[in-house]
Amino acid sequence: YDRDGRELARFGREGTGPGEFMLPTDVEVDAAGNYFVSEYGGNDRISKFGPDFTFVTTFGGADAGEARLSRPQAIKVDETGVLWVVDSCNHRICRFSNDGEFLGAFGTDGHAPGQLQYPYDLELLPDGTILVCEFGNNRLQRFDRDGRSLEVWGSVGSRPGELAEPWGMAVGTDRRVYVVDYLNHRVQMFRM
Repeated sequence: YDRDGRELARFGREGTGPGEFMLPTDVEVDAAGNYFVSEYGGNDRISKFGPDFTFVTTFGGADAGEARLSRPQAIKVDETGVLWVVDSCNHRICRFSNDGEFLGAFGTDGHAPGQLQYPYDLELLPDGTILVCEFGNNRLQRFDRDGRSLEVWGSVGSRPGELAEPWGMAVGTDRRVYVVDYLNHRVQMFRM
């Protein structure tokens, strides 16, 4: 869309074939203008489109072995072109190359620092660390790029600083983090 709300382009349609979507969850654009779309609902994959919106490839689908995704909820491209994927129902964060090669993952199902339970969002921070919003653990967790837990905050509840199924987040200026506190019907702001 342009700034006046007029549609400029459209791509994709409902389906399971190349260039089709079931339930898209996120979209990210890399420095070369390629588009990456995550989806679940049977497809559970990432689709890549060129700058002209033509379909290029999919990866992370049912035949991907250890790279198989289960509800890829959020995606981000870092400064080197690596695609970071929140693999929500596998309770991990995955890395893929621009062409869909699986580069590794971190996280296991659990509640301890370093473990994840239904991560739903992530932000790549300027200091090189990764902030993850965990729907299942009602918390935020900061990791280094190798998957080591550096910091955890938040707990289940409705008081200030507590969360109830946080759905997403955004990082603003002065290291402020805005969290969609889903079941508490509010947005909370934290300072890192």
